[in-house]
Amino acid sequence: MNKTTHLFGLVTIFVLTCLSPKQASAKYEAIDVKDGGTIVGVVRWEGEIPKRNKLKVTGQDKPCHTKTLVNEELVVSDDAKVRWVVAYIKKIKRGKPFDFDVDKPVILDQQGCQFSPHVALVGKNQPLRILNSDGVLHNVHLYAKKNEPFNRSMPGELKELNLTFNYSERIHVGCDIHPWMSSWIVVAKHPYYAITGTDGAFRLEGVPAGTYTVEIWHEKLGKMKSEVSVTSGGEARVEFVLKRK
Repeated sequence: MNKTTHLFGLVTIFVLTCLSPKQASAKYEAIDVKDGGTIVGVVRWEGEIPKRNKLKVTGQDKPCHTKTLVNEELVVSDDAKVRWVVAYIKKIKRGKPFDFDVDKPVILDQQGCQFSPHVALVGKNQPLRILNSDGVLHNVHLYAKKNEPFNRSMPGELKELNLTFNYSERIHVGCDIHPWMSSWIVVAKHPYYAITGTDGAFRLEGVPAGTYTVEIWHEKLGKMKSEVSVTSGGEARVEFVLKRK
C-alpha cells in the first residue's frame, strides 16, 4: 500500500467515524413561507369496527383500579375514524420554522396507571415534561435508538422529570412496574407533523407550494403514503384508509 492510498483510507475512516448517520443526514432549512397552503387529511377504517380490549391490571396500587383500563393501541370511532395516527410530510427539505415554544414543554402524564396522551409529539430540543399524577411508584422506560435510552424510577414524591431530544425518531415508552402501560413519543424532524384525534383528522399548515409525499404511521398498522399537490394559499385534501393486515 502506498502512502497516498493509506492517507485516503485514514481520511475515509475519520469522516465515517465523525459523521454518524444521525449527523450526516440533510438538515431541514427554515424559510419565510408566504401564501403557504394547507394539507387537510383524514384517516378512515375499512371493515368491522375493532373492539378495544380491557387491559389486565395487576397489583394493589389504588390509582390502577379507579376505572376499567382499555387498550389504546388501536382506537377507531363508531363512524370509522382512526385515532393516534401520526401524519407528516416525508423528506421535505425547506419550509416554515418550527412553531413550538421552546419554553413550553409537552406533557406526558402518568394518570390512572396509563400514559396520557398515548402518542406525544415533540420537536427536537423542545422539553418533554413527564408527570406522575398517581403518587405511586412508576418507572419510565424510553426505548430510544438514536437518542439516549432512558430508564428511571419515579417514586410517588417525584412529580416530574424533564427531557429533551437531539434526534428525530419514534420512541416506545413503557413502565416496568405496570407492564400494561404503553405510549409513544414522536420526535419531529420538521414542523409538518400532526396526530389524529377522535375524528381521524389532521392539518398541516404553512406548506410551500409544491408536490409532496404525505406519510402516516400507526404503531400496529405500519405506514402508508400518498402524493399531494399544494398550491399557494390553497387547500389540498388527502384520505387514508386502514384495515387489519
